[in-house]
Amino acid sequence: MAVNFNGGFKLGGIEHFHPLTSEEIRFVLELLGSTEFTGTDVQVVFSIAYKLQEEYKRVIDKEEKTS
Repeated sequence: MAVNFNGGFKLGGIEHFHPLTSEEIRFVLELLGSTEFTGTDVQVVFSIAYKLQEEYKRVIDKEEKTS
């Protein structure tokens, strides 16, 4: 089951926040972009990269608002 949340969320009474900074997400995206994938991996990598790009946008926005 997927859970969407804005900012943090509580689990067992402990508040959690996004674990990655925009720099870390950008690093992973750059790694994905510089690696050659073939066959069935291409669709999976494309899907992951798209989700990371969308998350990157949200993290950048959050970082700009809190800076």
